[in-house]
Amino acid sequence: MYLRSGLLALLVVLISSRLTCAQSSECIDHSTTVSHELKQIKINIVGVEFRGENSLSDALRSQLADTIQRSNITVSPEEPDTDWANGLRAVTINKALHTQGYFRASTEVTPYLVKAESEQRSYIVIFTIEDGPQYRIGEMQVRDATVFAPTELREQIPLKPGEVFDEAKIWQGIKSITRLYGAKGYIDMTAGLTAGIDESRGLINASVELREGTQYRVGTVKILGLGRNSENRLKSLWEPGQVFDSQSLENFVKENKSLLPIDASAQNDITVRRDSDDGTVEITLDFRRCSKA
Repeated sequence: MYLRSGLLALLVVLISSRLTCAQSSECIDHSTTVSHELKQIKINIVGVEFRGENSLSDALRSQLADTIQRSNITVSPEEPDTDWANGLRAVTINKALHTQGYFRASTEVTPYLVKAESEQRSYIVIFTIEDGPQYRIGEMQVRDATVFAPTELREQIPLKPGEVFDEAKIWQGIKSITRLYGAKGYIDMTAGLTAGIDESRGLINASVELREGTQYRVGTVKILGLGRNSENRLKSLWEPGQVFDSQSLENFVKENKSLLPIDASAQNDITVRRDSDDGTVEITLDFRRCSKA
């Protein structure tokens, strides 16, 4: 009886040991896998070349090369070179060409590996560019606007007929239009850009199409993490029922620094919840995470 009990106990110990080893092995393998997945390789651009029939000036080439070589790129070991290279082309070369009016430029990128190390790889990157015709802006319209006059909104876009087509300037104007609508409570306003090309005249006719959405007013205001006097004073800045100005939140932080913690910010400490059914917003200013100084 005692012998059987001893053998049974030994068997239990052996089984437990094997289970523990198996579990440990799984944990080690899983840890290794996770570590492998999180490992990142730094991409260094040590040289840039431009090829093809294009009109890029020497100054622009130098500027682009400098920007590309200062790019901060990290990838997983398995990511193909084409992924980061195409992304680099989109945010540098294509963007620069579009600001120069080369709306239909053809660009290719080829990365050449020159040195591979455990934590970084070095490349020479060659861009082959065929810029094609240069386009200028023709008609520029703002459509479906009722809150503001279309002519007033058109003035926000710093691009005149006949100038080189610059898509970036149009989006700069759209940002200005968005701020105007935000000041009037139209924080859901969206804008889209459509463009048509007149090949015979080398012009691009563009239009910004708006969806104005609902006008929002102030509903409730909550202020947390400040003294009672400061709370009462700050609450008076947003009266329930008044039109909600989205820019007022940024202005509030700038203009009331003496009443707020030193590390307060609109991005981290202020939230706005919308109720589209009744067109109101709930503003919460929560400074409890901030320094008390």
